[in-house]
Amino acid sequence: MRIQTKWPDQNWRDAGKLMKDRGVPAEQHEIMQENVATYLSHRSSDQLSARWQSKVDRELARPFTDAQVGPRIDVLQQSLLENVQELPSYPSKIYLTGSFSRGRLGANSDLDGYAAMKPEEVSKGFDCYEKRVETDGACLFPMSEKTPGFNRANLMYAGASVEIDPHRLGESGYLRKVYTCVQENRTQRRETSGPYEWATGKMWGEGMSAQGKREQFEGKTLKSRIMNNVLSLAGTMAALPMVGAVVRKVADLCVHQTHLEKPQV
Repeated sequence: MRIQTKWPDQNWRDAGKLMKDRGVPAEQHEIMQENVATYLSHRSSDQLSARWQSKVDRELARPFTDAQVGPRIDVLQQSLLENVQELPSYPSKIYLTGSFSRGRLGANSDLDGYAAMKPEEVSKGFDCYEKRVETDGACLFPMSEKTPGFNRANLMYAGASVEIDPHRLGESGYLRKVYTCVQENRTQRRETSGPYEWATGKMWGEGMSAQGKREQFEGKTLKSRIMNNVLSLAGTMAALPMVGAVVRKVADLCVHQTHLEKPQV
């Protein structure tokens, strides 16, 4: 699996230098180089935040070739199918997020996403989420299909998503086709702003445990209930005709928004 390098800029060249220092040749490692260049594009005054630096270090520590990415997508598709089959019933909607939806998936990537479920099945969805979140496969965060505003806000907070058809997960090569569509719609490397990085660390830290995320979603504390209400309001407003454009613009200034609805593949 290969990509066409869209932006052979300084970030791309610096990524190549870092790889060369680790003994990783540019040939047959273009996807890896593009991923590292994406992380480097988030530098501010030549410095990376801890979040993006950890991604650079992780990528360089486990080099992979272009040919390894396609088979990895197949493995993740099977893992996602198993995740769905562990749920009480098929979700009404599945949105993939993270590196897949950003078009920077590598041979070491896992697969994150959201599953819209019946309200009475969300608790069992969380049981499955807590079991799978520490694995290197697919893991779906459950949401109630009865809270569209809250769900929309979470997708906006993620910044990028791609809706897939859960009933096609048994189809060979389905996620490869979806991922090709994601890459074709990729328009820039930089994903997040400084304020977003700060908010992520304070409100929904990457280090938060699965149990902590579950308790926050379920509104176990006053802080989490207030935050959930704010998200629901923002997500609801984002769908309104005029004010929605303003909400989406503000969100885009914080984290680059790119959302695909069930690519026709």
